[in-house]
Amino acid sequence: REDSRGTWAADTVYSPAEQRLAVTELMLPGATNTFRWVPERVGNWLFHCHFSFHVSHHLILPERHSGPLLPEAQPIDHSQHRMAGLVLGLHVLANPAAKPTATTTAAPRKLRLLIQSAPNRFDKEPGMGFVLHENGAEPARDSVPPAGPTIVLRRGQPVAITVVNRLNEPAAVHWHGIELESFPDGVPGWSGTPARIMPPIAPRDSFVAEFVPPRSGTFIYHSHTNELAQIGSGMYGALLVVDSGQTLDPQIDRVILVGGAGPRFDGLVNGMREPPPLDLEVGRTYRLRLININVDWRIAFSLATDTGYARWRPVAKDGADLPPHQARLMPAYLLTGPGETNDFEFTPIEPGNLRLNITTQRTGWHVPVAVRVRKSG
Repeated sequence: REDSRGTWAADTVYSPAEQRLAVTELMLPGATNTFRWVPERVGNWLFHCHFSFHVSHHLILPERHSGPLLPEAQPIDHSQHRMAGLVLGLHVLANPAAKPTATTTAAPRKLRLLIQSAPNRFDKEPGMGFVLHENGAEPARDSVPPAGPTIVLRRGQPVAITVVNRLNEPAAVHWHGIELESFPDGVPGWSGTPARIMPPIAPRDSFVAEFVPPRSGTFIYHSHTNELAQIGSGMYGALLVVDSGQTLDPQIDRVILVGGAGPRFDGLVNGMREPPPLDLEVGRTYRLRLININVDWRIAFSLATDTGYARWRPVAKDGADLPPHQARLMPAYLLTGPGETNDFEFTPIEPGNLRLNITTQRTGWHVPVAVRVRKSG
C-alpha cells in the first residue's frame, strides 16, 4: 500500500481514501515513496529494482587476490541464479498468531509452459520465449512467438503449471504480482524456505508451479534467470486473472504488452515492431491492459489525435482496483517502468483516427499503434 510520495524536497502523505495498492512503482531520480506491507506467507522474498541492469550479475565485483588462490576457494557456479545491486532479501518467519491463508482441495487446472528458442531471430542471436501447451500435439521446438502467449486463469481456481526448459541454459519463471507461496514464486536458489528451496530449471528438466490466484487483474509472467538476456529476448507474457463466472472478451479487453527486441534493446508491442490497428466502436467501453516488461526502458503510453490527448479512466494498477477518486477521466498519458501494469477504460465518443503512441521517455524507440474508431453497428 502506498502511504506517501514525494521528492527529496517535499513529501505528500495520502489519506486512507487516497492510498492505493501497488506491486511495482517507477521512481524517477530524487523520488521518494513510503509503502506498507504485511507479510502473509512464510519464506524467502525479494525487494528489488525492476530495471534489469540494476540487479544484473554483471554488477558483482570481481574478487581480488594478492597471492595465489587459497586452497579452499571454490569456483563460482554459474548455473545458479545471481543478482546484485538494488536487491534486498527478506525472510518471513512463521507467526503462530497469524491468520492462516485460505486453502482449497479442488483439483488444479493443468497447463504446460514450454521454454524454447528460435535461432537467428535477432540477427545471429536466438530468440527465447514461451509456448503454452494445454491440449493436442506438442509444438515444434523452434516455434517461439516473439512474445509469450496470454495465460488466462480464474480467481480461486487452483492451477498447476509445468514449466519445461528446452533451452541450453538454466531458466525459471516468476509470476509477477500474484500472491502465492514462496516456493513456486520463481527465484531459483532463493524462493522457498530453508528446508525447501526452488532450484533452477536445468536444461531438459521441468518444474511444477502450483498456486491459487487470490484476485483478478492484469499480471505478468517472466524469466527470473539472466533477466537482461532472457526477458530481453522474449521470455515474458501477460497473465490475466478473471473472476469466477466471467470470461475474457478479446473485443473489449485489449492487451498492450511492451517487451524487448533482443540485444539491441529495442521495443516490441505484442511481439511486433509494426502492430496491427486497434478497431473500436463509438460508445463502447474498452479495457486497455497496458503492460511494460521491457527490461531497461521507461515507457510512455499516450492515446491522441493530431490535436491533443484523448481521455481515459484509470481503473486498476498492478492487478488492484484503484480508489474511486483516482478512477476519473484524465488526459490519456502514462509513464511507466518495467514490471508495471495499468488498466484503463476508454470509450470513444466520435468516429475517426487516433494513435496509441508507445515510446521511450529518453531517445530510443517509438512504436505507434493506429486506432480506428467507427460508428457502432
